[in-house]
Amino acid sequence: MKRYIAGLACAATAALGVPALASTAHAQAADPVSALKSQFKSGRGVTYVDTIKTQNAGKGTVLGKRKGELQFDASGISASDHTTELRFTEDALAFDTGDSDSSGEESSSEKTKEEKQLEKLFAGLAEPERVVRVNKKAYIWGGAYGQFLPRDKPWLGSPEDTFGLTGSLGQFINAAEPATLKALLARATVKRPTAYAGKITFGELQKVSPWFRVTQGRKLSGQQAKITVSWKLFLNADRLPVRLATSLATFKGGPTSTVDTSYSGWGSEVAIAAPPADQVATVKELEAGFAADTPIPLLTVK
Repeated sequence: MKRYIAGLACAATAALGVPALASTAHAQAADPVSALKSQFKSGRGVTYVDTIKTQNAGKGTVLGKRKGELQFDASGISASDHTTELRFTEDALAFDTGDSDSSGEESSSEKTKEEKQLEKLFAGLAEPERVVRVNKKAYIWGGAYGQFLPRDKPWLGSPEDTFGLTGSLGQFINAAEPATLKALLARATVKRPTAYAGKITFGELQKVSPWFRVTQGRKLSGQQAKITVSWKLFLNADRLPVRLATSLATFKGGPTSTVDTSYSGWGSEVAIAAPPADQVATVKELEAGFAADTPIPLLTVK
């Protein structure tokens, strides 16, 4: 009888061990890039939150937050919707043209008018800026532009793909892009099942990442292409990104800029649509609202 029970125990162990081994082998085979591509289904997506910081002389300051969603189709990211809120002190929003006489009075009423309009523009940066992108067409709501748009047209239709005035402040590395994720992993100097770390340059990102190219809004110079970004990437049990932290110093000895991004809700339903056409203003309408004698670059600044 004991021999019979022992035989059953061995058989049961063997039977239970087969699926367990198969599961482990499957988990090992699911590399992060393949896991990411498996999420590309129409109407599905992921939510993310950026925390934007700067550190100088050992003191860290939170500059703002960005909350958004990415919508997928079978080929990758098809749309995005995010809102950026920056944090300003009252002094940071003060604008000084430097055109005043010894008594502190403005040199002319015209300068005073220009200063007031520029103050209004900069003050708008403290307002939330929302950017919706659908099929590489961008729509901007609020922020610095919002106060210069017609009341019945709160959205600005951009003639080019953009992330708005605050575009370059958020996370410029998108871990939801397969080519970008592959490039990060290829340059990783720390490799663990759920944690990777390494460095990558702006030039390398420019080549592989559409998201990065939109955040920059311009072609990089030779010096800019050499800027190096340090990054740390963390994955969940399904080998999908849950956190990406990036940091860089644009010049030696300068402050360090960091963006800490968290991803959640992989595979959740996401529906991002362009705003109604009758609520979208043109650049000409924006310029009419600004009504400045000296034109400033409105949509070329990212």
